[in-house]
Amino acid sequence: MAKSKAEIEKEIIAYLDKMSTHKGTPGKGCGLAHGSSLVLATCRNDQPRATTLDFFNEGLTLYILGEPGGKIANVRANPKVSAGIYEQPLDHSKTQKALQIWGKATLINRKNNKELFEEKMQKWGLYDVAKFLVKGNLKKAGVPINQLDAQVEKTLDKVISGMNFIRIEPEKIIMRTFTPDFTGDKLTWTKK
Repeated sequence: MAKSKAEIEKEIIAYLDKMSTHKGTPGKGCGLAHGSSLVLATCRNDQPRATTLDFFNEGLTLYILGEPGGKIANVRANPKVSAGIYEQPLDHSKTQKALQIWGKATLINRKNNKELFEEKMQKWGLYDVAKFLVKGNLKKAGVPINQLDAQVEKTLDKVISGMNFIRIEPEKIIMRTFTPDFTGDKLTWTKK
């Protein structure tokens, strides 16, 4: 029996909730409870680019925190993106799922939507993560221990000011279920 759009959406959201990264324990590693990676596909000037990233979700909407670089420039030039999420490692001896997502991306940062940017940074504990990463990079660069905390605070705001959330509003999602006997199904959700 065919599933309704609402049933398909519920199944996709449950999968995204399971696979996405979540706020973890501050002071334990980077402070994130990492999920599976998302592969983000962008394109600019007929040059495709695929980038493996952590992602967060709110329902079907995906959020990716990114520093300045190719993926951000590509989204600015062409907001049409696709993404793939799959259980890792692939194992044909058990049932596994995968998503293919097509949608429109928008960039959210301190300049264009400070309130939303700050809300998402707090929600997922990303200020603690950024502080952890900045401190590690400054240690690696040889900043003396007695100057480290002051330098972290000075550097942190500058680093975060350059970041963007890539928000992906999906237009189409295909969920595939792979089974050991290759009888899995394919569910399609569309925004329309």
